[in-house]
Amino acid sequence: MTRNLKEGDSYTDRLFQWLRSRDMNITKFVKIKPKVYNVWVDQKPFLLKGYRRSNILNQQLSFFENWKEAAKFAATPVSFPDNARSLSKLGCDWALFTWINGSHANFDHRSDRKKAYHCLRQFHRSTKGLQALSIPRDPLYLKWGRRLEQFKNTREVFEYCEKKEFYDEVVTSMSRLLDPFARYSWGVIEEEAWEEQQWLHGDVAHHNFILEPAGSMKMIDFDLLHIGPKLYDEIQLAHRFLPYLENDRSAFFQLFKHVEYPEIWLRGVLVPADLVREWLHGYNKFRMGEDLLTNHIEKFEIAWQSRKQFVRYAEFMLR
Repeated sequence: MTRNLKEGDSYTDRLFQWLRSRDMNITKFVKIKPKVYNVWVDQKPFLLKGYRRSNILNQQLSFFENWKEAAKFAATPVSFPDNARSLSKLGCDWALFTWINGSHANFDHRSDRKKAYHCLRQFHRSTKGLQALSIPRDPLYLKWGRRLEQFKNTREVFEYCEKKEFYDEVVTSMSRLLDPFARYSWGVIEEEAWEEQQWLHGDVAHHNFILEPAGSMKMIDFDLLHIGPKLYDEIQLAHRFLPYLENDRSAFFQLFKHVEYPEIWLRGVLVPADLVREWLHGYNKFRMGEDLLTNHIEKFEIAWQSRKQFVRYAEFMLR
């Protein structure tokens, strides 16, 4: 919904009035979510985004300044009318990005999956060795371990819904599949990634890939950008694809045939961290009164049963 400046909330009004005082002629806007706007400046669309943590924005500005092929594959930062790269106001650091016309990728479509994976591979290729600020982040297995602990904190919900047996199965399976993945030499793999300056996007969900009308795919939202094994991005993208390919395993494995560490990649794919993430997301929506708990548990069970078949097949491949 496009709105003029007079129709915004109080925070938006104050922000845009301040920007206008800096000779930024915003003629209309769409509020995408808090602190994120599609704005038209002199009739040209941009993304305006606010950051509570300045280091997240500063890293992106440093990164894009040194990524020579950025415009081919991503929404890039642009300067404000007064040539500033960022502005501070109302508790945020603000940045402008190019607006990519198009639609979010639909991973149910084979062509979108192929283009998204190709785009990710080109991102990894073109940023390897890039010198920029980097915010250290934990290895994936530690992140997943914390996610499992968060899941354990929802035990009472399953007991209340008489789904304790299902809860126990999830905890047991997640622990069993996470353990061999965690035992790989991640210190060595992480060190190698730092030496080679391998950059990760960090959030390869469908909504962070934009399909342009001409057919090319680009990436947006680099807030989780960091240095690490590109394997992490490839595992997470595989998790995003799995709901559409669990019954077409040959197509799934054919798509990821070029991963650098195929055995480690598959061990990571087997860990159902993505299903647990979706459960926790839905559980939080339930707590805020936005969803029915029974519906969400039912969705979780259906997804879990489907994944179990894929896991049995993939574990047979690893023998």
